[in-house]
Amino acid sequence: MQKASITTMKNTAYCVVIFLILCGCATRQDINKNLTATGEAAFKEWQHQKKATGDKTTIIQGPLSLEKALKLSLTYNRELQAIVEEKNVAKGRILEAYGGVLPNVTLNGNYTRQDRDSKKIEGTTYPLGEKDNYEGVLSVTQPLYRGGAATAALRASRFYDALTDENVRGAVQKTMYETIRAYRQTQLVREQMKVTTADVALAEAHLKDVTVKRRFGTASDFNVLRSQVDLSNAQAEMISFQNKYNTAVVNLLQVIGMSQESRIEPTESLVYEPLTVEEETAIHEAFRNRPDLAAADLSLQLQNESLNVAKSGYLPQINAFYNYVMGKPDPYILTNDDWENAWFAGINVTIPIFDGLVREGRVTQEKASVRKREIGLVDARERALFEVRTAILNLRDADESVNVQKLTVEQAQEGLRLAEVGYREGILDQVSVLDARSALTKAQLLYYKSLFDHALARLDLHMAMGILSSDEKPQGTEAIRN
Repeated sequence: MQKASITTMKNTAYCVVIFLILCGCATRQDINKNLTATGEAAFKEWQHQKKATGDKTTIIQGPLSLEKALKLSLTYNRELQAIVEEKNVAKGRILEAYGGVLPNVTLNGNYTRQDRDSKKIEGTTYPLGEKDNYEGVLSVTQPLYRGGAATAALRASRFYDALTDENVRGAVQKTMYETIRAYRQTQLVREQMKVTTADVALAEAHLKDVTVKRRFGTASDFNVLRSQVDLSNAQAEMISFQNKYNTAVVNLLQVIGMSQESRIEPTESLVYEPLTVEEETAIHEAFRNRPDLAAADLSLQLQNESLNVAKSGYLPQINAFYNYVMGKPDPYILTNDDWENAWFAGINVTIPIFDGLVREGRVTQEKASVRKREIGLVDARERALFEVRTAILNLRDADESVNVQKLTVEQAQEGLRLAEVGYREGILDQVSVLDARSALTKAQLLYYKSLFDHALARLDLHMAMGILSSDEKPQGTEAIRN
């Protein structure tokens, strides 16, 4: 009988082991099938949502100002939405930290069935207990002293909350920066596209004029062919900028989180807004306002609190406790098979003596992390200085470039006017007109590029100073075009 029981137990154990192996071992093929099924489910869900809503929630149509683009990006930018969720993590850490100072209350229930109860053998009763045993315990533990770990954890949670705020503020500025840059890029390519479109119109007019002159014998076939080639080159350049404009619009939609089905038209043009900032003032603003500097400082303070928590392992811990027991049989007299209650309270003191160098190892790690955060803070400040100074230098260069290119455009416009007058009067040939028009087109393209570079340098400076805001939008329109 005993052998049969042992054999049955072995067979049962083998079955359990095989079952666990089959349940716990997933092959690569099984994992791939699960991933494929998940992808198919996601695709079907997307199709269902598209049919139900038509993706109308993120489709915009018509004119788009920079201010509206910024509002949309701060609402729909997915990267920013993910970072904002860190606020909930910070709230959770604060609530968790209160666990070190608030009481801990638990309620436990037990039921035990024994194979035998109290027996009387040869006139003597052996207190083996009752077959059915019930017990309910209400336990309350109040931390009194944790070696400073509880208060350090509370301070750390507050620092983490502030750190999250700075990270969110930095993410907001980054989103605004990317939105403004993408919008400026769209403005630049649109202006350049208009320049090349006007150049095509001039090339068509010139070809028409040359064709008329050939009929009257004042122009050759070579002149006509030269004009046709020039028109083809102008059209190719116009098409190139049209493609660049479409790409810039798609990129802008992606940055602000809108559907690629949107059809927008930027309402603002590039303008030149001079800006003069003293280096010392800019650096002062950067040290006061940059989110990454504040985050680096808070990270250092947060790490110092982690070091305090590690050091608390050397100090005693004191807890007050209270337990209330309701049981059957009596918690005090096991032979009394009735429901009775009992309670006890006291203070527990734990004094650490030796834990196998665990505390020393943890404190060493935390000290190294503190040093790392200190180096990171210094590096962040040096990086801020570099970015501010670089932005100021770029802004000064951009100022000079705008003024030079503006003068170049005016000179090219006058040059084209004189070339056209000379061509009509027979003083200059066709090549002079084509060269003058090409020079004007190049000058206009470079002029708008200089406006873009200046707007970008201004944007970089505000970003480096940590004062980026929706005030980056221009207040007027300036364009130099023939």
